[in-house]
Amino acid sequence: MNIELKNFFKYIIEIIDDILTFWGNNKFYFVCTVTYFYISFYLFGNTFKSFIFLLIIYTLSIMCAFTPAGEKLLRFLNNVRPLETSREKEYILPLFEEVYEQAKIKNKYLNKIEICIIDNMTVNAMALGRHTIAVTKGAMQTFTEEELKAIIGHEIAHIVHGDTIASLYAIIGNGIFTIIIFMYKLMLLFWEYILKIINGKRNILSFIIRISRFILEMSILFLTFGFHTVMMINSRKNEFSADKFSYDIGYDREMIEALYLLEKISLGDNSTIVQKMISSHPRITKRIEYLESFDEQSEY
Repeated sequence: MNIELKNFFKYIIEIIDDILTFWGNNKFYFVCTVTYFYISFYLFGNTFKSFIFLLIIYTLSIMCAFTPAGEKLLRFLNNVRPLETSREKEYILPLFEEVYEQAKIKNKYLNKIEICIIDNMTVNAMALGRHTIAVTKGAMQTFTEEELKAIIGHEIAHIVHGDTIASLYAIIGNGIFTIIIFMYKLMLLFWEYILKIINGKRNILSFIIRISRFILEMSILFLTFGFHTVMMINSRKNEFSADKFSYDIGYDREMIEALYLLEKISLGDNSTIVQKMISSHPRITKRIEYLESFDEQSEY
Protein backbone atom coordinates (compact mmCIF):
# COMPACT_ATOMS: atom_id res chain seq x y z
CA MET A 1 0.00 0.00 0.00
CA ASN A 2 1.57 3.31 -1.08
CA ILE A 3 1.95 6.39 1.12
CA GLU A 4 -0.86 8.33 -0.60
CA LEU A 5 -3.38 5.55 0.05
CA LYS A 6 -2.26 5.21 3.67
CA ASN A 7 -2.67 8.96 4.18
CA PHE A 8 -6.12 8.81 2.59
CA PHE A 9 -7.31 6.07 4.95
CA LYS A 10 -5.76 7.92 7.89
CA TYR A 11 -7.67 11.03 6.85
CA ILE A 12 -10.94 9.06 6.61
CA ILE A 13 -10.36 7.56 10.07
CA GLU A 14 -9.73 11.03 11.51
CA ILE A 15 -13.00 12.29 9.99
CA ILE A 16 -14.93 9.31 11.41
CA ASP A 17 -13.34 9.94 14.81
CA ASP A 18 -14.36 13.60 14.61
CA ILE A 19 -17.96 12.62 13.76
CA LEU A 20 -18.16 10.15 16.66
CA THR A 21 -16.67 12.74 19.02
CA PHE A 22 -19.16 15.32 17.79
CA TRP A 23 -22.07 12.94 18.33
CA GLY A 24 -20.74 12.10 21.80
CA ASN A 25 -20.69 15.79 22.75
CA ASN A 26 -23.91 16.66 20.88
CA LYS A 27 -26.31 13.77 21.40
CA PHE A 28 -29.26 15.81 20.13
CA TYR A 29 -27.73 15.89 16.63
CA PHE A 30 -27.29 12.14 16.74
CA VAL A 31 -30.99 11.77 17.60
CA CYS A 32 -31.87 14.11 14.70
CA THR A 33 -29.78 12.03 12.29
CA VAL A 34 -31.35 8.74 13.38
CA THR A 35 -34.87 10.23 13.18
CA TYR A 36 -34.35 11.75 9.73
CA PHE A 37 -32.73 8.55 8.50
CA TYR A 38 -35.61 6.39 9.76
CA ILE A 39 -38.27 8.61 8.14
CA SER A 40 -36.34 8.66 4.87
CA PHE A 41 -35.92 4.88 5.01
CA TYR A 42 -39.65 4.39 5.63
CA LEU A 43 -40.63 6.72 2.78
CA PHE A 44 -38.26 5.01 0.36
CA GLY A 45 -39.99 1.66 0.68
CA ASN A 46 -38.54 0.16 3.85
CA THR A 47 -36.29 -2.25 1.91
CA PHE A 48 -32.70 -3.39 2.26
CA LYS A 49 -31.72 -1.58 -0.99
CA SER A 50 -33.21 1.70 0.24
CA PHE A 51 -31.38 1.24 3.55
CA ILE A 52 -28.01 0.82 1.80
CA PHE A 53 -28.72 3.71 -0.58
CA LEU A 54 -29.66 6.12 2.21
CA LEU A 55 -26.79 4.94 4.39
CA ILE A 56 -24.30 5.80 1.63
CA ILE A 57 -25.94 9.20 0.98
CA TYR A 58 -26.04 10.17 4.64
CA THR A 59 -22.53 8.89 5.37
CA LEU A 60 -20.89 10.69 2.44
CA SER A 61 -22.79 13.92 3.12
CA ILE A 62 -22.01 14.00 6.84
CA MET A 63 -18.36 13.22 6.15
CA CYS A 64 -18.34 16.08 3.65
CA ALA A 65 -19.34 18.44 6.47
CA PHE A 66 -16.07 17.63 8.23
CA THR A 67 -13.82 18.19 5.20
CA PRO A 68 -12.37 21.39 3.69
CA ALA A 69 -15.01 21.08 0.95
CA GLY A 70 -17.76 21.67 3.50
CA GLU A 71 -15.95 24.72 4.82
CA LYS A 72 -15.46 26.13 1.33
CA LEU A 73 -19.16 25.66 0.71
CA LEU A 74 -19.99 27.70 3.80
CA ARG A 75 -17.54 30.41 2.78
CA PHE A 76 -19.18 30.62 -0.61
CA LEU A 77 -22.70 30.73 0.80
CA ASN A 78 -21.78 33.53 3.23
CA ASN A 79 -19.70 35.60 0.76
CA VAL A 80 -16.58 35.15 2.86
CA ARG A 81 -13.22 35.93 1.24
CA PRO A 82 -9.60 35.87 2.44
CA LEU A 83 -7.69 39.02 3.32
CA GLU A 84 -6.49 40.62 0.09
CA THR A 85 -5.32 44.21 0.47
CA SER A 86 -2.25 45.27 2.43
CA ARG A 87 -4.41 47.56 4.60
CA GLU A 88 -6.68 44.69 5.56
CA LYS A 89 -3.72 42.51 6.48
CA GLU A 90 -1.88 45.25 8.38
CA TYR A 91 -4.95 46.08 10.44
CA ILE A 92 -6.69 42.81 11.20
CA LEU A 93 -3.85 40.24 11.25
CA PRO A 94 -2.00 41.61 14.33
CA LEU A 95 -5.28 41.80 16.24
CA PHE A 96 -6.22 38.26 15.27
CA GLU A 97 -2.79 36.81 16.04
CA GLU A 98 -2.82 38.34 19.52
CA VAL A 99 -6.23 36.87 20.33
CA TYR A 100 -5.33 33.53 18.76
CA GLU A 101 -2.27 33.20 21.02
CA GLN A 102 -4.36 34.04 24.08
CA ALA A 103 -6.94 31.44 23.04
CA LYS A 104 -4.20 28.87 22.50
CA ILE A 105 -3.05 29.30 26.09
CA LYS A 106 -6.55 28.32 27.21
CA ASN A 107 -6.86 25.52 24.61
CA LYS A 108 -3.50 24.16 23.46
CA TYR A 109 -5.15 21.88 20.89
CA LEU A 110 -6.74 24.80 19.03
CA ASN A 111 -6.89 24.26 15.27
CA LYS A 112 -5.20 26.56 12.81
CA ILE A 113 -7.66 29.37 12.02
CA GLU A 114 -7.82 31.84 9.14
CA ILE A 115 -9.28 35.32 9.58
CA CYS A 116 -11.37 36.45 6.62
CA ILE A 117 -13.50 39.38 5.44
CA ILE A 118 -17.15 39.85 4.49
CA ASP A 119 -17.75 42.84 2.22
CA ASN A 120 -20.79 44.06 4.10
CA MET A 121 -21.38 47.19 6.18
CA THR A 122 -23.56 45.45 8.76
CA VAL A 123 -21.83 45.04 12.12
CA ASN A 124 -21.27 41.31 12.30
CA ALA A 125 -18.75 38.49 12.65
CA MET A 126 -19.02 34.74 12.30
CA ALA A 127 -17.16 31.47 12.64
CA LEU A 128 -17.43 28.82 9.93
CA GLY A 129 -16.40 25.18 9.85
CA ARG A 130 -13.29 24.38 11.86
CA HIS A 131 -10.79 26.88 10.49
CA THR A 132 -12.53 30.11 9.48
CA ILE A 133 -13.44 33.35 11.24
CA ALA A 134 -14.88 36.29 9.30
CA VAL A 135 -15.59 39.89 10.24
CA THR A 136 -17.58 42.36 8.20
CA LYS A 137 -16.27 45.69 6.94
CA GLY A 138 -18.91 47.27 9.16
CA ALA A 139 -17.52 45.58 12.28
CA MET A 140 -13.98 46.70 11.43
CA GLN A 141 -15.12 50.32 11.12
CA THR A 142 -17.46 50.32 14.13
CA PHE A 143 -15.56 48.58 16.92
CA THR A 144 -12.36 49.85 18.49
CA GLU A 145 -9.33 47.59 18.13
CA GLU A 146 -9.80 46.27 21.67
CA GLU A 147 -13.50 45.58 21.13
CA LEU A 148 -12.73 43.85 17.85
CA LYS A 149 -10.26 41.59 19.68
CA ALA A 150 -13.05 40.61 22.06
CA ILE A 151 -15.36 39.83 19.13
CA ILE A 152 -12.64 37.70 17.51
CA GLY A 153 -12.20 35.87 20.82
CA HIS A 154 -15.93 35.19 20.86
CA GLU A 155 -15.80 33.69 17.36
CA ILE A 156 -12.75 31.57 18.18
CA ALA A 157 -14.76 30.16 21.08
CA HIS A 158 -17.39 28.86 18.67
CA ILE A 159 -14.69 26.84 16.90
CA VAL A 160 -13.19 25.64 20.20
CA HIS A 161 -16.62 24.49 21.44
CA GLY A 162 -17.56 22.82 18.13
CA ASP A 163 -20.55 25.13 17.56
CA THR A 164 -19.64 25.76 13.94
CA ILE A 165 -19.51 22.06 13.12
CA ALA A 166 -23.01 21.75 14.53
CA SER A 167 -24.22 24.48 12.17
CA LEU A 168 -22.61 22.88 9.12
CA TYR A 169 -23.88 19.47 10.17
CA ALA A 170 -27.43 20.83 10.47
CA ILE A 171 -27.30 22.52 7.06
CA ILE A 172 -26.16 19.37 5.26
CA GLY A 173 -28.36 16.98 7.26
CA ASN A 174 -31.47 19.13 6.79
CA GLY A 175 -30.60 19.59 3.12
CA ILE A 176 -30.53 15.84 2.47
CA PHE A 177 -33.78 15.31 4.33
CA THR A 178 -35.47 18.17 2.44
CA ILE A 179 -34.43 16.68 -0.92
CA ILE A 180 -35.72 13.24 0.07
CA ILE A 181 -39.08 14.65 1.20
CA PHE A 182 -39.32 16.68 -2.01
CA MET A 183 -38.70 13.55 -4.10
CA TYR A 184 -41.35 11.64 -2.15
CA LYS A 185 -43.94 14.40 -2.63
CA LEU A 186 -43.16 14.45 -6.35
CA MET A 187 -43.78 10.74 -6.46
CA LEU A 188 -47.17 11.18 -4.76
CA LEU A 189 -48.11 13.92 -7.22
CA PHE A 190 -47.03 11.71 -10.10
CA TRP A 191 -49.21 8.79 -8.96
CA GLU A 192 -52.15 11.12 -8.37
CA TYR A 193 -51.75 12.45 -11.91
CA ILE A 194 -51.53 8.92 -13.39
CA LEU A 195 -54.65 7.82 -11.54
CA LYS A 196 -56.51 10.86 -12.81
CA ILE A 197 -55.53 10.06 -16.40
CA ILE A 198 -56.50 6.39 -16.09
CA ASN A 199 -59.85 7.00 -14.41
CA GLY A 200 -60.64 10.36 -15.95
CA LYS A 201 -61.62 11.78 -12.57
CA ARG A 202 -60.55 11.74 -8.98
CA ASN A 203 -61.29 8.52 -7.10
CA ILE A 204 -60.74 7.06 -3.67
CA LEU A 205 -57.07 6.27 -4.39
CA SER A 206 -56.25 9.81 -5.43
CA PHE A 207 -58.06 11.03 -2.32
CA ILE A 208 -55.94 8.75 -0.15
CA ILE A 209 -52.79 10.05 -1.86
CA ARG A 210 -53.82 13.66 -1.21
CA ILE A 211 -54.56 12.87 2.45
CA SER A 212 -51.20 11.08 2.74
CA ARG A 213 -49.41 14.08 1.26
CA PHE A 214 -51.17 16.44 3.68
CA ILE A 215 -50.33 14.27 6.71
CA LEU A 216 -46.72 14.01 5.54
CA GLU A 217 -46.38 17.78 5.12
CA MET A 218 -47.91 18.51 8.54
CA SER A 219 -45.78 15.86 10.25
CA ILE A 220 -42.59 17.19 8.65
CA LEU A 221 -43.56 20.77 9.53
CA PHE A 222 -43.99 19.96 13.23
CA LEU A 223 -40.94 17.72 13.32
CA THR A 224 -38.59 20.23 11.70
CA PHE A 225 -40.01 23.11 13.77
CA GLY A 226 -39.44 21.11 16.94
CA PHE A 227 -35.87 20.16 16.00
CA HIS A 228 -35.12 23.73 14.88
CA THR A 229 -36.44 25.16 18.16
CA VAL A 230 -34.23 22.84 20.22
CA MET A 231 -31.23 23.69 18.02
CA MET A 232 -31.84 27.42 18.53
CA ILE A 233 -32.09 26.95 22.30
CA ASN A 234 -28.70 25.24 22.13
CA SER A 235 -27.37 28.04 19.92
CA ARG A 236 -28.41 30.69 22.44
CA LYS A 237 -26.57 28.80 25.19
CA ASN A 238 -23.50 28.70 22.96
CA GLU A 239 -23.51 32.50 22.69
CA PHE A 240 -23.19 32.84 26.47
CA SER A 241 -20.34 30.31 26.49
CA ALA A 242 -18.54 32.14 23.66
CA ASP A 243 -18.88 35.49 25.47
CA LYS A 244 -17.43 33.93 28.62
CA PHE A 245 -14.51 32.42 26.66
CA SER A 246 -13.52 35.84 25.33
CA TYR A 247 -14.01 37.29 28.81
CA ASP A 248 -11.73 34.64 30.35
CA ILE A 249 -8.83 35.04 27.92
CA GLY A 250 -8.40 38.68 28.87
CA TYR A 251 -11.03 40.66 27.01
CA ASP A 252 -13.49 41.07 29.86
CA ARG A 253 -14.32 44.78 29.73
CA GLU A 254 -13.81 44.84 25.95
CA MET A 255 -16.41 42.08 25.46
CA ILE A 256 -18.91 43.90 27.64
CA GLU A 257 -18.32 47.22 25.86
CA ALA A 258 -18.69 45.53 22.47
CA LEU A 259 -22.05 44.12 23.56
CA TYR A 260 -23.16 47.52 24.83
CA LEU A 261 -22.32 48.98 21.43
CA LEU A 262 -24.24 46.20 19.66
CA GLU A 263 -27.20 46.81 21.94
CA LYS A 264 -27.07 50.52 21.16
CA ILE A 265 -27.08 50.11 17.38
CA SER A 266 -29.71 47.32 17.39
CA LEU A 267 -33.34 48.10 16.72
CA GLY A 268 -34.47 46.65 20.01
CA ASP A 269 -36.16 43.36 20.75
CA ASN A 270 -39.74 43.48 19.52
CA SER A 271 -39.84 39.81 18.59
CA THR A 272 -42.92 37.66 19.00
CA ILE A 273 -42.83 34.57 21.21
CA VAL A 274 -42.38 32.30 18.17
CA GLN A 275 -39.55 34.49 16.82
CA LYS A 276 -37.79 34.29 20.19
CA MET A 277 -38.14 30.51 20.16
CA ILE A 278 -36.37 30.18 16.81
CA SER A 279 -33.82 32.95 17.31
CA SER A 280 -30.19 31.80 17.29
CA HIS A 281 -29.01 34.59 19.62
CA PRO A 282 -30.24 35.61 23.07
CA ARG A 283 -31.19 39.21 23.84
CA ILE A 284 -28.01 41.31 24.03
CA THR A 285 -28.95 42.78 27.42
CA LYS A 286 -29.10 39.20 28.79
CA ARG A 287 -25.58 38.57 27.52
CA ILE A 288 -24.37 41.79 29.14
CA GLU A 289 -26.05 40.85 32.41
CA TYR A 290 -24.38 37.43 32.29
CA LEU A 291 -20.86 38.86 31.90
CA GLU A 292 -21.40 41.66 34.40
CA SER A 293 -22.36 39.06 37.01
CA PHE A 294 -18.74 37.86 36.92
CA ASP A 295 -17.55 41.43 37.47
CA GLU A 296 -19.75 41.61 40.57
CA GLN A 297 -18.40 38.29 41.86
CA SER A 298 -14.81 39.50 41.50
CA GLU A 299 -15.57 42.51 43.66
CA TYR A 300 -16.30 40.35 46.71
